[in-house]
Amino acid sequence: AVPSPARGLLARLDALVELVADRHGLALLPDGRLAAAEARVAARAAGLAGRARGRAPGERDAVELLRAVAEGVGLLRVRGDRLEATSLRHAWTQIDEGLRAGLVYAAWCHRVPWPGFLHGDGVEALVGGRLWVLRLLFGLPAGVEVGVAGLTATVAGGLGLEAGEGLDRAVAAAFLDPLVALGVAALDPPPPHPAASLRLLPKASTVIGSALVAAGEEVPLASTPAN
Repeated sequence: AVPSPARGLLARLDALVELVADRHGLALLPDGRLAAAEARVAARAAGLAGRARGRAPGERDAVELLRAVAEGVGLLRVRGDRLEATSLRHAWTQIDEGLRAGLVYAAWCHRVPWPGFLHGDGVEALVGGRLWVLRLLFGLPAGVEVGVAGLTATVAGGLGLEAGEGLDRAVAAAFLDPLVALGVAALDPPPPHPAASLRLLPKASTVIGSALVAAGEEVPLASTPAN
C-alpha cells in the first residue's frame, strides 16, 4: 500500500510506533506475525484499513511490511511473544525529516527481507544487485521524466535479467514505490497502476544516497543536497 502525499510513509510509521508504545506492545503469534486483532488495530492506526470486503489479507500484509521497516530502522523490536517500541523513538522525532526518509529507505533496501514481501520476476536478482540499481537511480537528474520501461531495460541489461512487465513491476515495488511513499518521487500514473514514467524530486538524491552510504558506498558530496 502506497500512502498518499497527505498520509506519507513517515507519518504511518510514526503512527504504528506510537500505537505500539501506547499499548505497551502488541501480541505476536507463534510464527512471529502480529495476532489478527492486533493487526486490525494497527491497520486502522496507520491508515491502512479499507472499507471493502476481502481486503483484510492485504491490510495485514501492509501492516507487516510497515512493521518490518520500523524494525529495520530500530524503532520496534521483538521481545518474546510481543512487539515492543524501543527507546530510539524519542530521538527519532528530533531528526530532520529528510534524514528520517533516508534512514527509512536505507532500512528498506538493506534490512527488510524483500522476498517475504515482494513477488515477481527477478526479485532475488534485485536483492543481489540492489547497489547497482541504487547507483543508477542516484545518477538520474531531478525533475526529468524517465520512462520506467527504459529504466528497467537498463536494469535488466546490467543484472542479466529478462526485461518485461514482470520486471517493471518488481523494480517499481523494490525501488520506486518507496520513494513515492516518502514524497521524493512521482510515478505517472501513480501506484497501484503500472507506472509509465518516473520523476525524481530534488530530495531524492539525499534519500537514495543514504541507502548507498549505509552500504559503505562513497557518495559524491556535490551531488547530495545539503540538509
